[in-house]
Amino acid sequence: MEGVSDLVDDDPDLCLVAGHAIPRGAEGRTALLLARIGTVLTDLADERLAAAGLDGREYSILAILATDGPGSQQDLATLLGRAPGVIVAKVDGLEERGLVVRTRDPGDRRRSRVTLTPAGAKALTAADEVAEQTVREVLGGLDAAQRRQLDELIAVGVGLRPAA
Repeated sequence: MEGVSDLVDDDPDLCLVAGHAIPRGAEGRTALLLARIGTVLTDLADERLAAAGLDGREYSILAILATDGPGSQQDLATLLGRAPGVIVAKVDGLEERGLVVRTRDPGDRRRSRVTLTPAGAKALTAADEVAEQTVREVLGGLDAAQRRQLDELIAVGVGLRPAA
């Protein structure tokens, strides 16, 4: 079977980003570009985060806990857009490795609160470095100012920040 680079060599309408084909048909189609770049970033991140002992979903959990501090596992599942059962299994693994701790919510003993431990914060810092390096590789055509602008535009576009 042909490899990605062979496919790109044979078809000038494709380009290669970090070893992944990006079809030129995605150009001018923001949804397709974002989806494809998201897939490339996810594939690379999962591969590279493994060296830090995490996968992409675990990295997301640590980042959300560090920044958003959701009140419960249910809140965490909502922020991740995943079923609570999937999140419980991931939190179990993170807790076994000492990266998070669960406590009972004093206001509702049926709810578990999840918080980041110092080891979890350290793992998050390492994962952030891996993720940043991966983004730099995938978006290598952008300089630092353009990357900051892209970050800002996306944050405004999804409502994380108000428009300037």
